[in-house]
Amino acid sequence: MPSRIVRPLDKGQKTIGAHLGGPLIGFAGTTIPIPFTSIIYAQGVSEKTTVFGSIHTTSLLFGVIQTDIGACYNIYYNDSVRIGFSVTPAINMAYDKWEGNFKLWPQVDVNMYWDIKPKKSFVYLGVDNWFELSDKKAHDQDQTNRWIINPQIGYTNVRKKWNHNIEIKYLVPYKDNEPGVVDYKGINGKGAVGIYVSFTRKF
Repeated sequence: MPSRIVRPLDKGQKTIGAHLGGPLIGFAGTTIPIPFTSIIYAQGVSEKTTVFGSIHTTSLLFGVIQTDIGACYNIYYNDSVRIGFSVTPAINMAYDKWEGNFKLWPQVDVNMYWDIKPKKSFVYLGVDNWFELSDKKAHDQDQTNRWIINPQIGYTNVRKKWNHNIEIKYLVPYKDNEPGVVDYKGINGKGAVGIYVSFTRKF
């Protein structure tokens, strides 16, 4: 999934957003992003802090209730160069209603962003960090990758009522993606490149 919140909202501001995209895969002779979707609500609780929660709508279609809940904190901002740093801790949770399984993943995003104009459109660069708590992965195999690192770069176009975002993420760039059941498209046989678009309505 893409970064939820990179630059905190204004205090009291509310947004509802929709996200579409995922890792690139080979499918029917072409390369496409997996069309994962989610809906997110966010609210600025102070000038430096925004809280959010989401529901993963694609997972829901397959009987998995998945959400992530967290907060974005602005830890530094330089007015003269309009560069800021934010950290976004979150908890991801998924419940499979068919199998009765529940799973939880802590996550921490760290981003640097540059306001092209004050409080307007911005570009960002950062790292998405997931932490695997389970001792086992699929097919009862031992879990060997506890810290999952995903570098990312993105651009948010800011308008009066709407924001539009595109993000490119390099998912687990240090892991071999061949051979595999899914034909992930990475770089030199490593990881997978993800592409995500988001549309956000402000209130």
